[in-house]
Amino acid sequence: MKISLIVPVYNRLEHFRAQFKCLLKQEILPYEVIITDDGSKENILDYIEDLLPQAKFKVKHVFQEDKGFRKTRALNNGVKASEGDFLVFCDQDLVFGTDYIKVVKENANEKEFIHFRPINLTQEERDRFIDNQKNINFSYKKFVEGLPKEYTLSVNKTLKKDSIRRVLYRLGLRKRGIKLVGMSYGVSKKNYLKVNGYDEKYQGWGYEDDDFGNRLYAAGITGREGRTEEIQLHLWHHMDPTKKKSQNEDYYAKRREEVLGRKEYFCEYGYNNSYEDDKVVVKMLKEV
Repeated sequence: MKISLIVPVYNRLEHFRAQFKCLLKQEILPYEVIITDDGSKENILDYIEDLLPQAKFKVKHVFQEDKGFRKTRALNNGVKASEGDFLVFCDQDLVFGTDYIKVVKENANEKEFIHFRPINLTQEERDRFIDNQKNINFSYKKFVEGLPKEYTLSVNKTLKKDSIRRVLYRLGLRKRGIKLVGMSYGVSKKNYLKVNGYDEKYQGWGYEDDDFGNRLYAAGITGREGRTEEIQLHLWHHMDPTKKKSQNEDYYAKRREEVLGRKEYFCEYGYNNSYEDDKVVVKMLKEV
């Protein structure tokens, strides 16, 4: 199995550098890492060029012009550039222990997507993580052990709820099982293509991951909670003031009824039919 890890980025690339360091230490490496860029002004090589010689996997950079928040198109761009048969999606400000890809590979199948639940760090904890990670002897496990125990308890509580949702869905007592949140999950490429990927009519922030999850369920693909040895961490950042209310609310309500009510899971504008036609540039940053 070839695993393609796809990371949508937009500036704040110091966070992606922290994530890339975590990827270098994986017990099982991905086949490739694809950085799919929504038009960052920052240069990706300024943040990871010194780390590329250590990478034993392919690294690709996929770039589209900045025309506002276009995560859905960026993700479809990334999948188009991928060679793997199983896809892992994670936000650029996610960090994790050494067993992330291992757990994905052990649980990967064509009937389910695997979904993880990170915990949000405070600004002070984020700063401490990035500073400590500069040490050659940095241990992710020890860092997590130094965090409040409530963090791990909170994640475990959420995973337990996800497990209950999964069972209730299979018993026909819920319309949907685990809600897909785009921060950290994996799905087979076959299933990604079955629903035509992300719906590019979601322009701007909001509901794009929820919609993708709904369409997976409508297509017969259910969710399963993923558990790594140490909890995953979401690095603190300032809240984008444009994310208080989504312009996609009405479109999502319409599509939710069509998808969950009538099983219309294949979106019109997605992987095989992009909503816009501006140029996408793909560069190989590291070949193996």
